Amino acid sequence: MSKLIVLSNRVSLPHPDSQQAGGLAVALEDALNGVGGIWMGWNGEQSTEKQDTFDIIHEKNVEYHTCALSEAEYQGYYCGFANGVLWPLMHEQKKYIEFKAHEYQIYQDVNLKFAQHLNKIASSEDVIWIHDYHFLSVAHYCRQLGMKNRIGFFLHIPFPERTQWKSVKPYQELAQHLAQYDLLGLQTDYDQTYCFDFLRQTLGLKAHDANTLSDQTRQIKINCYPIGVHPTALQKRAADSIDVALPFSDLNNPNIQNIISVDRIDYSKGLLEKITAFDAFYKHYPDMKNQVRQLQIACPCRLDVDTYRSLYDTFKAKVDQLNQKYAESESPVFSCSFEAIAHHELMHLYRHADICWVNSIRDGMNLVAKEYIAAQDPIDPGVLILSKYAGAAEHMPEAIIVDPFNVKSMMKALNQAIHMPPSERLARYKLLFQGLKDFDIIQWRNHFIGDLNRSGQSVIYLPRNKAARYDAINLSI
Repeated sequence: MSKLIVLSNRVSLPHPDSQQAGGLAVALEDALNGVGGIWMGWNGEQSTEKQDTFDIIHEKNVEYHTCALSEAEYQGYYCGFANGVLWPLMHEQKKYIEFKAHEYQIYQDVNLKFAQHLNKIASSEDVIWIHDYHFLSVAHYCRQLGMKNRIGFFLHIPFPERTQWKSVKPYQELAQHLAQYDLLGLQTDYDQTYCFDFLRQTLGLKAHDANTLSDQTRQIKINCYPIGVHPTALQKRAADSIDVALPFSDLNNPNIQNIISVDRIDYSKGLLEKITAFDAFYKHYPDMKNQVRQLQIACPCRLDVDTYRSLYDTFKAKVDQLNQKYAESESPVFSCSFEAIAHHELMHLYRHADICWVNSIRDGMNLVAKEYIAAQDPIDPGVLILSKYAGAAEHMPEAIIVDPFNVKSMMKALNQAIHMPPSERLARYKLLFQGLKDFDIIQWRNHFIGDLNRSGQSVIYLPRNKAARYDAINLSI
C-alpha cells in the first residue's frame, strides 16, 4: 500500500516546543492528520560534524524522520543560499541577495542528503510531497538516484517574475531541477503564471495548455492551490474557556480598540511602513492615541544574518521612538512582544483583538489573516486589514485591502476599520469565514495530492467571484 511522504525544512514534532505561533508547521500538521505517513525535515539542531542519519519517532499514524544540520550546512544551506539568495529573490528584494558559490554547493549537498533518505525509505508506490524554497533541487537528485515516484512540490512563498531570476547565477540549473517535479503548486494565480513562464522560457519547454509543460520525455503540471486553515477547529480553540496567559494587558478595555499583528521581523512584512503609518495617523487624529493601540508580536529571526540583525535593531528603535513621541498617552501606542506564544494562546489573542493588520510588502499567502478570521466570535467579529501584496488578498476581498507603500492608504484603512459599524463587520466576516470553509486545509491537501496522482486534466481551484461577493453586502471601499 502506498503512503504519503512529506518533506519540509522544519517539522512539528509530536512533543513540540511550547512556543509555536502557527505558520507552515501547523498547517502541515493539520494536513497530515487523518491520512498519516512520514514527515521528514530538519530538527532545528546544529551539530559540529555532518550527520546523515535520521532520528525516527512514531506517533499515532505519523512517522517523524528528522536530522540535525552541521554548522557548515546551517550557514551555507539555511542562512546562505536559502535565506540569503532565494528568500530575497522571491520577495523581489534583489538588493539583499548575496550569492556565494560555496553556499550554493552546500545547498545542493543538503538537498542530495534528503533525497538519499527519501530513496532509502520510499517504496515505488509512495507519493512524495516536497515543501518550500529550501528544497528546490530534491526531485533532481531523486531522479538521479533512479526514483520514479510521483513527486510534487509546493512553494509557500511568492514566485518571482522571470527577469528577476537572472540576478541569481545558477537560475538555469534551478529551472532544470524544478522541471523534475511532476506537479508544481503555487499560492496565487500570479505565482502560477510566473512559474509557468519561467520554466517555459528558460528551458524551451512546450506548452500544452495554461497548466502543462513538457519536454521530449515528461510533463510538468503547474497549478494554483491557495493554502487554507482548519476554520472550525480554530474557532473552537479560540472559544475554549481555559485560562491562558496573554502577553498584553487591558484586552477587554471597552475604551480601547486593539489592533493585533503577528510577524517575523523580516523586510517582507512591512513593519517599518506600519510604524510610519501610525505616526501619521496619530498626528492627524490626536485623540486616537488613547483609543487605539497596536499589539505587535514580532518574532526575531535569523539574527546571525547581518541584514536581519540590522532590521531587528532598527525596528526596536523605531518602536521606542514612536512610543516616546506619544508618551502622554495612557498606555504605549505600539505595544510589542518579541516572544512567540503557543498556538492556542494566539487564537485567544486573535479573538480578543478588534482589528488584525497584515501589512506585508510581499507574501505568499499569510496564514495570520486566515487564522484571525477563523478565531473570531461569530456574533461580534473583528475587522481584517490586509495588504494587497499578500497572497491572501486574492481570496479574501472582503477584508479592507491596503497598500503598505502608501501612507494615506494605510491611514484610511485604519480609520475605516476603527469606525466600521457592527453590521458591516458581521457581513464581511460571514463571507470571509465562508471562504475559509470553501477551501480549507484538508481540501488543499486533497486537491494537491489528487492532482499529483491523477493523469489527464487536473482539478483547478478557481477563486470565488469577487464582484458578486461585493454586491452581496453592498460595500463601498
